[in-house]
Formats: sequence, structure tokens, C-alpha cells
Amino acid sequence: MTSFTSGSRKKQVRFQTKDDLVLLREVLAKNPFQNKSAWNEIASAVADTRSNLQVDARRVRERTHLLIDQHKKSNADSLKSSGIDEEYGEKETLLDEILSLVEDEEKQKEKQKEKKETEENRGKEIRKRAMENLTPKKGDDDSNDATPSKRNSSGNIVGYLKEKNDAELIYRRQELEVKKQQLQLEEEKFKLEKHERMQKLENDKQEKTLMFELLKKCLGDRH
Repeated sequence: MTSFTSGSRKKQVRFQTKDDLVLLREVLAKNPFQNKSAWNEIASAVADTRSNLQVDARRVRERTHLLIDQHKKSNADSLKSSGIDEEYGEKETLLDEILSLVEDEEKQKEKQKEKKETEENRGKEIRKRAMENLTPKKGDDDSNDATPSKRNSSGNIVGYLKEKNDAELIYRRQELEVKKQQLQLEEEKFKLEKHERMQKLENDKQEKTLMFELLKKCLGDRH
């Protein structure tokens, strides 16, 4: 595994096509857009492909975003120039899938941001209504008995606290629901990937069996 010493001067890294393919496969498998610490694991995996390849989490992250930007701009020539057609096709496919991960993560963050803003605005509105209820209105008769006023103020405070507590409960329930949906999506994704792997193994097994039968038949015909 490639390592760095503190204070060592980092050399310019030139990624080859096979390096990019390893990088993109690792990114797709580990999804560092959800778990940022995964960049370290990806860097280690990419560094192990060549003895003279020195990369860290920052370098592989920058390289990934560069490839994504090129892909977004449909800069196919710059990607294809570094490899053969088969490698180019796989790179395009990997980038398509990685771009979907990035877009899903951005949508999730936007939803969480909107939900947070909604809850904050709701809290502000509750506080505003409570303050309006607690503020004496113009024209009130100051000579009236203070007991009803105190009773009303106490009722307003209790009402405000109840509304605030209800809003917090709603927010927590929504947050739990989002986490539950995320877990369900991750479980479904895992099952799908497992099914695809099993299907691929089965296809490979059938292909090998067919090749063996053909070879056996060819040898039998010669005799």
C-alpha cells in the first residue's frame, strides 16, 4: 500500500486509463458522496494498482469530480483519447452510474434543506403568534382587574409551549421517516446488487458449460 511521509513533496500524478477505471469502480462501489471517509479507502485501492502511483483522498476526489465534469460537458474526445474502445465504453457507463449517485445525493440534501427551512419558519410563526397574544393591545382598560390578564397570559404561554412541542414532535417523526426510507432504499439496493452478482455468476457458469460441451463435441467428431 502506498504511504506518504509528513513533509514529503507530492509529485504530479498522471492518471492512466486503467487508473481511472479502478477509481470509478471503487467510487461506484463505496459511494463516497454519502460517506466522505470512503475517499481514503478509494485512494488506497487506486494506489495499489501501480507501484509508482502516489495518491491520497484529495487527489482521487479531485480526479473523480474532473471526470464527472468532463462527462457532464459531453467531452467524449478527451476521455476516449486515453484508451481503447472497450475501456472507453466502461468508463462512460461507470460515469453515468456515478453521476446518478451524485444527483441523488444532491436531491436528498435539497429535500433536507427545504424541510429544515419549513420547520424553522413554522417555529418563527409560532413564536410570533405567541408574542402577539402576550403583547397588550391598545385601548385596553388599565383599571380592569389584573387577575383575568394574568390568567390569559398564562394560557398563552402554555399554548405556545404546546405548539412548539407539537412542531418538534412532527419534525422528529419526519426525520425518522426519512431515515427509515433511506434504510429501505439501501436494503433494496443491496438486494438488487446481490441479485445481479448471482445472475452474472449463473451466466458465467452456463457459458463455461456450453463451451465445455462444444469442446467435447469437437473432440468427439475428430475421433
